[in-house]
Amino acid sequence: MKSSSVKEKIINATTELIGECESVESVTIRDIAAQAGVGIGLINYHFQTKENLINLSVQKIIGNIINNFNKLYQSLTMEPLEKLRFMTKRLCLFLVQNQGISRVSILSDLLNGSCTDNTSQTVEAYLPVMREVCGYKKSDQELKLLTHIMTATLQSTFLRRDVYMQNTGVDFYDAEQRELFIDRIIDSLFK
Repeated sequence: MKSSSVKEKIINATTELIGECESVESVTIRDIAAQAGVGIGLINYHFQTKENLINLSVQKIIGNIINNFNKLYQSLTMEPLEKLRFMTKRLCLFLVQNQGISRVSILSDLLNGSCTDNTSQTVEAYLPVMREVCGYKKSDQELKLLTHIMTATLQSTFLRRDVYMQNTGVDFYDAEQRELFIDRIIDSLFK
């Protein structure tokens, strides 16, 4: 079996296990090896650490979700600003419902950022929404800056939930409070 197909088989097995488990941390190398039908040594050879393998698998999961972002956006028939609110609320609901995956993805992007990581892909996926909201009054660079501001704020609030709640009284994990928070961010950036 080719090295690339073995790696893909291991990543696919890891992705499946992550989807089945309540926490990313509960996925073990032994579980992955059994699911992929390979030895533990082969996993270590290809990925060196469990963290590397988990990060690659989470990138794949999030990448698939980001790829579906545009389809959802195109299906919406509301005003542009309401589309932005809806899409952002859906994104944040995903963060809360998939805390382990989301935490791994965001932290990996922050530590090993690249132009192809999940955060960068999210910014690119938001550009058509931002363009529709702002028209051509802003350049792509300005739209990306606004998207980075919004994304970084939401990621930080998600990662630092307890600190943010202590400082502001807003609980990012409470749906009503989160949605009001998102509305305030969007209003401050676009009104």
